[in-house]
Amino acid sequence: MTLFDSDNLDEARQLLELQWQFRANRVLAAAHQLGIFVALKEPGSAAAVAEKCATDAAMTEKLLIACCALKLVGRNGDKFFLTQLGRDTMLPESLRYMGGVLDHGESLWWQWTGLADAVRTGDWSAAPEPPEPFASDWHEHFIRAMHGIAANGPGQWLAEQVDLSSRKRLLDVGGGPGTNSIALCQRFPDLKAVIWDLPQTLVIAREVIKRFGLQERISVEEGDWNRDDFGSGYDCLLMSNILHGAGEGALMKLKKAEAALEPGGLLMVNDFLLDDEGCGPLPAALFNIMVGAYPVTEMLDVITRAGFKEASLVARDGQRGNGLVTARRP
Repeated sequence: MTLFDSDNLDEARQLLELQWQFRANRVLAAAHQLGIFVALKEPGSAAAVAEKCATDAAMTEKLLIACCALKLVGRNGDKFFLTQLGRDTMLPESLRYMGGVLDHGESLWWQWTGLADAVRTGDWSAAPEPPEPFASDWHEHFIRAMHGIAANGPGQWLAEQVDLSSRKRLLDVGGGPGTNSIALCQRFPDLKAVIWDLPQTLVIAREVIKRFGLQERISVEEGDWNRDDFGSGYDCLLMSNILHGAGEGALMKLKKAEAALEPGGLLMVNDFLLDDEGCGPLPAALFNIMVGAYPVTEMLDVITRAGFKEASLVARDGQRGNGLVTARRP
């Protein structure tokens, strides 16, 4: 056999590139944490950026070059500037700011370094704690990450998969920052929504809703699904990334959802879903390691056992590894 006899070289090359992707992640995290993107609100040289950020000029230039390769930063001679993508995603005042994604990712970075021990013991507790402020601000970073994720494609994708033009009242259970409801309300002008979540989460949701100017159409309601019912009188209900896999109380949550919907009400479940063969897709398989994920058939089964009819997978987002399931309350 020679080096030219293999028929899986393309897949092997992809594995090689995957192995090194952590470097791009570290570039994004470092630039965000050091304030590089904010410093580039006005174009400047690497030396000028380094002075603003109290960093080394030579290493700052190398970091900026990498950010250029990521298309977040552009260059004109010795001056660096934010691209439109950089302004849309890396500045705190942007409606699509991804800072929360990067902050939450820093916490996950440290946890995933303990994966080998978790597999040996079946317990994540041996994973190292992230440094401050990432450990103590975990909840805020997580909720803001949910906004940054939904606002940069997944929320728009969700709104494009369903027709809510005849629906009037949406309940978004565990809706976090409310970004999915914002996307749905922006697409369907007759729709009003209620974000149902924990009090500390709704502090951020109110802020996000106000930034989008949707206070008249999107309200919030405090609740804990381990203790409270979801209310009643809704004609559509969204459960996005709150069911996951076994052990997450999916059946209990779905029964409360069934009670909250009017007859004929539409259930939408948007979650990471494994294929029924248990072989992927990769984003769902990775999420399954830490949290859990249902295979498609099992998700349809638990929805049906909760009392819903016509449960079906209506769309898959291959890039995110999630699927959208809809069902009807009889």
